[in-house]
Amino acid sequence: MTIAEPRYAQSIAIRTPEYSDLSAIFRCLRFYNVHVLWGDKQRVDVDFDGEHILTVRNTISHIDLTDKCWVADDGNEILGFCCWDWRDRSKLSAKTILISVTDTGRTRGVGKLLQQRRQDQMREHGARDVHTWSDDPRAVKWYQRTFGYEIVGQEPIRHSLHRFHFDGQGDVWAVHRGFEDQDTLTHLRLVFT
Repeated sequence: MTIAEPRYAQSIAIRTPEYSDLSAIFRCLRFYNVHVLWGDKQRVDVDFDGEHILTVRNTISHIDLTDKCWVADDGNEILGFCCWDWRDRSKLSAKTILISVTDTGRTRGVGKLLQQRRQDQMREHGARDVHTWSDDPRAVKWYQRTFGYEIVGQEPIRHSLHRFHFDGQGDVWAVHRGFEDQDTLTHLRLVFT
């Protein structure tokens, strides 16, 4: 589906990923400091040196790229990626997992298009609310200003180890590198009306 937004966002398709998008998705995720630890190449990312910190909690996000995931595609390249899952399915509470947009995509409103699409899908699946966490003060303000999220708290920074696969095929493990100057994670919530 092509979303008809202002001119800067025209010709961007928000669609489910295809297997052929895998490399482009991981290139896009690097804009959020997500690095492949193990996958088809079976080696640590060459840019992942000893100077970087890891902040990994005792959970693993299992991301099936065929379910609850979206890419932004302008016909030439993947400009963004996002996914979500259930925080508590029985309470119809959803959570964001990842959103990453290339520098080119940011100037074209891709983040807003992706976030709106995943929120729409959460509503379609019956979610009553959505929770998100961010260690970036600019992103916190963006969630508040653009979508109406409210801050519900702060906690020590944590990031999950991510296991990506495409309908059970091709496990790729990745981790967010963390930020040395950030030690607080802001917890935000949006209640769907």
